[in-house]
Amino acid sequence: MKLKFLTGLAFLVSFLAAAQMEAQRKRDDVNGSQVENIGDRIGSEIERLVDRMTRRWSNPALDSDFTDQDTVPKRVRRAVDMEDLESESNTVTYSRETTIADSEVVNGNIVVKGADLTVAGKVDGDVLVVGGNLRIKNKGLITGNARVINGDIIKEEGAVIEGFEDRGGPSTAGYREPRRRFSQRSTSFDVPWLTEPSSYENVVFRYNRVEGLFLGLGTEKKYYWDGFRHWNAYGSVGYGFKAHKWRGNLGMTRQFSLRNTDGYELLEIGAEGYSLTDSKDQWIIQSMENTLAALLIHEDYRDYFQREGFTAHAAYYTIQDYFKAEAKVAYLVDRYDSLSNRVDWALFGGDKTFRRNPAIQPKRMRSVMASIGLNTVTKTAFGQEGWSVYGTAEFAKKSYGGDYDFDQYVLDLRRFQPLGRYENINIRLRGGTASGLLPQQKAYELGGFGTLSAFPFKSEAGNRMLLVNTEFIVNGSFLDDLDFWPTWLFRHFNFLLLSDAGFTRSVESKLGPTEGFNGVTWGEFRHNFGVGLTNRSGSFRIGVAWRTDVPAPVQFVFRINRPF
Repeated sequence: MKLKFLTGLAFLVSFLAAAQMEAQRKRDDVNGSQVENIGDRIGSEIERLVDRMTRRWSNPALDSDFTDQDTVPKRVRRAVDMEDLESESNTVTYSRETTIADSEVVNGNIVVKGADLTVAGKVDGDVLVVGGNLRIKNKGLITGNARVINGDIIKEEGAVIEGFEDRGGPSTAGYREPRRRFSQRSTSFDVPWLTEPSSYENVVFRYNRVEGLFLGLGTEKKYYWDGFRHWNAYGSVGYGFKAHKWRGNLGMTRQFSLRNTDGYELLEIGAEGYSLTDSKDQWIIQSMENTLAALLIHEDYRDYFQREGFTAHAAYYTIQDYFKAEAKVAYLVDRYDSLSNRVDWALFGGDKTFRRNPAIQPKRMRSVMASIGLNTVTKTAFGQEGWSVYGTAEFAKKSYGGDYDFDQYVLDLRRFQPLGRYENINIRLRGGTASGLLPQQKAYELGGFGTLSAFPFKSEAGNRMLLVNTEFIVNGSFLDDLDFWPTWLFRHFNFLLLSDAGFTRSVESKLGPTEGFNGVTWGEFRHNFGVGLTNRSGSFRIGVAWRTDVPAPVQFVFRINRPF
């Protein structure tokens, strides 16, 4: 007990000492900067007075406001006029990330478009950054004005800007980067509902409890927005060493590029054949993160089944500025079967064992699936911003020649909202419903990893589902004004507050998809809170979560990808 008391006392004394030192440093910085600012201000006023007197004596027709901008000294020129920099002969313009090294001196103005500028040396002139951040290292010096549009100015201790600092542009409203022209040569379609790549740098690698180690080769699907090619073939092939099974897929599409003044559009028809180790849990965890969990900590957060067959589809895709959309209709001919555990090994995890993979009924399925997705999510200097909406409707009928008869509907709505320089709030609403008898591989399940963090994994199941995930991210520097707050430490951390709420319900299969939600009470929802540390995007996080309905041990939360 004494040892614990002394250890705690030592920690408290160390913390208070560090806080006092930080507080003193802040006071010194403030006092020093006040003296420096007063001195600079007096010097500037004297320069302006002398300059006015000289100019009036040489040209009495000039009024006192100096409307002739060409004769205003560069170092006191207002930042609002810096867009004219590019027309000056001593201006260098870059369209890529640029660094001025610590030993480098630039005699002239610098303009950087759509990228970051880092100044570790000296810029003897003005600086303009559009659509990026201006970072000034501890020995960096800008003798003129510095303006950033749609970005931020980040200064280390000791960094100097002798002129004006202006964080201009619409970044204070929407925080978005400026519009960038979409490259026709791009062959990607980056939307949240397509986060499951078939290959990683053309090599397929995964590890799970039903295949063991799986290795293969693959090529992802391409989108030829410029019409450079009309046909696109994609696919993969690989081998599961413990399942002793070859798996793969092969697809072919015919694309029709449609161009307009606002963006790019594609019409597409295609077909794909496959023999897959499939899962319905892609929305919970991505393949690479699950592989690392299975290999390192003896946890597999997906359930698996075998799916073999082919699909034919017709689709429409568009990209216009920040807006991306997809509409697709597909006909699926599938045969499902169970898969069982084949391996129970991991590098770490002690005496843990993998969960048993749930069995399903081996049957045929014939279905029509319609989906639509709308996305405006973009990365900004302050985190992700925008909306994402994706919905699917699948209709499986015995009259199509299959063994199943059901309709299923899923809607996923997400909002990413920066609230300022320090904080973000992100929300996901996911709902599911059905009519008819849902098979095991289509049922809704909540609990644990990626859904309700503090609850047992997949402890809630049914044919009706609602889930709301909310997270608030704030940078540790938001408490800088507190003298005892160790800013030097917490400015590098982001705090995470999370709240998860969800419910599932099993109702009669004869009810329609809009029925079965009546009389829902708060008591039916399972809810948890959580706290932790994260990076600004929220992709890496570590923390704890606890239930609010009953007393229970807190659950550890660790992610290397965003949960949504």
